[in-house]
Amino acid sequence: MRKILVLASMLMCMTGSMMAQNLDEKYATDLLPVGTMAPDLIDALDSIHAIADFHGRCVVLDFFATWCGDCRKDLPAMKKLYQQFDIEGVEFIGISFDTDSDVLQDFMDKEPIPWRVLGELKKMKESKMAKDYHIQWIPTMYLLDTDGRIILATVEVNKLKAKLYELKKANKLVAPEMAGQDKAPQYQGGIPALTKFVRSNIKYPVEAEHYGVQGRVYVQFYVGTDGTVSDISVSKTELTNRLSTKAFSKYTAQQKQTMREQGENQLKQEALRVVRKMPKWEAAMRRGKPIRVKYSIPISFKLK
Repeated sequence: MRKILVLASMLMCMTGSMMAQNLDEKYATDLLPVGTMAPDLIDALDSIHAIADFHGRCVVLDFFATWCGDCRKDLPAMKKLYQQFDIEGVEFIGISFDTDSDVLQDFMDKEPIPWRVLGELKKMKESKMAKDYHIQWIPTMYLLDTDGRIILATVEVNKLKAKLYELKKANKLVAPEMAGQDKAPQYQGGIPALTKFVRSNIKYPVEAEHYGVQGRVYVQFYVGTDGTVSDISVSKTELTNRLSTKAFSKYTAQQKQTMREQGENQLKQEALRVVRKMPKWEAAMRRGKPIRVKYSIPISFKLK
């Protein structure tokens, strides 16, 4: 019986793997081939959004609809890719097959999509963009090179992710003339200078040290267009303590909990104090202009 169960489990895993591997074979075979110049986009007013306007940058086209379960499932992964690659210069454009603008807007109010979204407000089978791009299944994703040619057509977000990282490694996300127009915020002098600043300003709180509380406090903040750091808060912690050792055996569980909370709170406050002292950063740049972005750094507390 056990052998049968193990075999069944193995078959289920193999089947799941084969299904994942065969999605493009099943749904992407009729998509536009690699090397094709991407057709222009249109919206509900029949306004043309020329692909040529994005030349010099790679472009991600995400065909979706709010009623599509697989699209909603892929949205968190797509948002993560946007967070990682928008700042690298990649243009993200969503093409919706929703027919009701209010439904689309309500969805985006609840589940904000940070990139531009176009749509004809037509059913997929009636959409010119669906016809131009050979869309028969959603989600479908196209990746265009810096000249507007298709370099990937897929229904699998993981393949899009892999291709973006491949292009990043090869420095091909933007054309050479666009280099430097998009970058993440940076502490003046880079990571070495940031590390030196933190180490020279941090002071280990007395109670936290006594209770053996140590680890990392992650602090998030915004870097403004002028490099000013603001809206500082603790996003998460990874802390341990020594309250379970023999030295603290005389204390009750409630007393230990109070000590732990006190020590952890002191580390949080110290991390916030240090970040508030930071001088201006180099602002993030998007399309050649400074932008306000969220950033996060870990502040480490380690006892000797």
